[in-house]
Amino acid sequence: MSLLREKRKIAFAMISPSILVIVAINIFPIIFAVYISLHLWSFGRGEPRFAGLLNYEDLYYDGRFIDAVFTSAKFVFFAVLVEFLVGFALAFLFNVKVRGMATLRQVAVLPIMVMPIVAGLVWFYMFNENFGVINWLVTLLGAPKVGFLTDLDVALFSIVLADAWQWTPFVMLVMFAALQSLPEYVYEAAKMDGLNGWQTFWRVTIPMLRPSIMIVIILRIVDSFKMIELVFMMTQGGPAGRTEVLPWYLYVTGFQGLDLGYAAAIAVCMLIIVTIFTQFFVARIGFGDDQK
Repeated sequence: MSLLREKRKIAFAMISPSILVIVAINIFPIIFAVYISLHLWSFGRGEPRFAGLLNYEDLYYDGRFIDAVFTSAKFVFFAVLVEFLVGFALAFLFNVKVRGMATLRQVAVLPIMVMPIVAGLVWFYMFNENFGVINWLVTLLGAPKVGFLTDLDVALFSIVLADAWQWTPFVMLVMFAALQSLPEYVYEAAKMDGLNGWQTFWRVTIPMLRPSIMIVIILRIVDSFKMIELVFMMTQGGPAGRTEVLPWYLYVTGFQGLDLGYAAAIAVCMLIIVTIFTQFFVARIGFGDDQK
């Protein structure tokens, strides 16, 4: 028993530096953000004053905050939907054993390596109404120019397209790796049972890919909620606030308005929203009892 206790002490001593790093990098900023959110804390407006839940009460009545929440939800829904469907289809396409497919896979993942701020700048110029290459192609087809970044109904979907261009390869890569790991004997058994290709896809492939599907969707949901680079480079929240997602509203409040207390309250609400959304997603669609 004493030997086991000594081993535990040694193990704890070895992992304690990692625990301290995790606390310093992850836990402390969250605690400090909650602390700031409970104060009226603005640069150039006097000393910070404790305000309790006043900032959160203001958020409740803040129409701009509510609009940003719905805009973020809309962006996340369409971005993740497009990225998953296209990435899933590409994974099956690249899983076909054809000569030259390995080279195509390497080319397909290149967008992941581009910095999001650079991707936003590139798409800003491509979508430009006056000299953008996409509007140039549109006019070649005889159609009028489209205000991809200025039209109230189109701007958000332009950002969705830019985000999908960069992160669809990530979904494809994860799903391709999952397809490669599936055992061949399962498909041989499905053939012996008389299942056709479509039945095999729904009854064999999809159930075995379910954990990977859930992981990649949750990762993309969380990452999409944090997206700010594309909005910063392409629209800066416009036109008329139609692309003002939560991270952009947080940036405007904290870094431009210098209202740290209110910005921290927005950040805490973002964390709560993402946590609730992902937990709900996992509970309803994710790893159920049938996966145990």
